[in-house]
This record gives sequence, structure tokens and C-alpha cells, in this order.
Amino acid sequence: MTAIAQRKRGAALEDAILEAAYAELSEVGYTAFTVEGVAARARTGKASIYRRWPTRAQLLLDAINARLPTPEQCGFPVQLTDDITTEDALRGIAQAITQTLASPAGDVMRAIKCEAAGDPELARAIDEQFQAPRRAAMLALLRRGVERGEVRPGADVALVADVLPSVLSYRLILQREPVTASMINEILDQVLLPLIAPR
Repeated sequence: MTAIAQRKRGAALEDAILEAAYAELSEVGYTAFTVEGVAARARTGKASIYRRWPTRAQLLLDAINARLPTPEQCGFPVQLTDDITTEDALRGIAQAITQTLASPAGDVMRAIKCEAAGDPELARAIDEQFQAPRRAAMLALLRRGVERGEVRPGADVALVADVLPSVLSYRLILQREPVTASMINEILDQVLLPLIAPR
């Protein structure tokens, strides 16, 4: 029996299922996505999948999260050295968000978010698993900026934290326009930085 045909178990099986789920989603889209299709790709039974992921939405989100960058990879480091200003960090974050949204993983996330507009459970799961950790990291960056005198007190709120990813998502997802380095600079200089600047 070849290695490919050997039955996977444990972590190896979970990895195979997540890989198959991502491939299925990328190929057929959210609407046509089925657990049966994932099981066939992963060469396992549906029962093995449902034991680990009781709902299709949970499987989808775990598959996406396994392929999308972490908050740190999106430019949200847990700690910043003192020489990095809030503005420097925001420019790095904007570049990382743009690269992610323009990647294959971003294409899949875009499709999921469109479907989430009519699926409250999926929308809530997306926010909890993907958006909330990144929002928390942005808030932490803004609070650091307040402490350093680079951000006005009161600007470290969720509404402000959502501005940069929202503008970038609007350009890339709804307008389907590329976001260049000069566009990132314009968004920061004309929109976000004036919003948080000390007064």
C-alpha cells in the first residue's frame, strides 16, 4: 500500500481535511461547498469530519484561518520597539492587509464575506475568529500611540480601529481597484492620520 493510500489519523487527518476544505471552497465556491466534496478530497468519511466540525461554517472558517496570515503576519506585532512610531506601524499594517486581500486566501475570504451578508451565524463566526483578534491588535496599537503622545486620547476605540481595514476592503473588494503604495499613503495621510492626530 502506498503512502498516499494509507489511512490518515489524528492531526494528519485534520490537516488533510482542512486542506481539502480550502481546495473545495476555492474551486466550487461557498454556495456549492459540501462536506461530501471535502470528504472525497480528503479520502475520509463524512462522520470523521462532523466529529471534528459539527457545522459546515465551522469547517469553512477553520480552513480559512489555517491559510490566512495571523494578526502578527498582517503587521500587528505583539510588541513594537520604541523607534517604531504609530504611523510607521500603520503603514506596515496597511501594506500587509493589502497583500492579504489581494492573495488567493483573500479571494476566498471575499467570497465568504459576501455569503455572510445573508447568514448571521457565519457573519458572527467570521467576526469572532478573524476580525475580532485583528481589531483588538489595532486597538492595542492605538492605545500605545496615546501613551506615546502620537494618538489623541479617545481615538483608541473600535470605530477608529475599523477605519483602515474598512477603506482598504472597500477599494479591493467592492470597487475591485488595486491599492498601490501611493494609495496607501493617501489613505493614511488624508483619512486615518488626521483622525487620530493629537489636538
